[in-house]
Amino acid sequence: MRIRLMAVLAAATLASGCGLSGPTPSERSEQSGKITVGEVSQQTQSVKCTQDQWALTIDASTGPGRARAYLQIGGVEPVVRTVNLENIDGLNGIAGGDVGSAEASVNGGNTYKITGTAVVSDPNRPGITNDMPFAIEVPC
Repeated sequence: MRIRLMAVLAAATLASGCGLSGPTPSERSEQSGKITVGEVSQQTQSVKCTQDQWALTIDASTGPGRARAYLQIGGVEPVVRTVNLENIDGLNGIAGGDVGSAEASVNGGNTYKITGTAVVSDPNRPGITNDMPFAIEVPC
């Protein structure tokens, strides 16, 4: 009886580890998101959403560029705490807290849309920042 129990536990342990190795999957193209800053839009190549209790971190990559957003969830609508835009066609920006503005909504239970105004810098015009509209729409 004891040998049979150990065999069952060993098989369960082995089976529970299946599928936990290998590369991190990327989103399918039909679920692709989009990041827009001003007039520039880029399709996402991958999106990673991580939830820890009532916080959701969204990390969306467009290749050389990326957008990261930190949301507080659990209410009627998510609340944006911070947004960081990096190298979206050379533009870098931030929003959240006392900088810029940002709002979030959830469509269909799994598509997050974050919109607002970010304080954006352009490497072609160092030392000068502009307020620019932005939008991040990604599946999670």
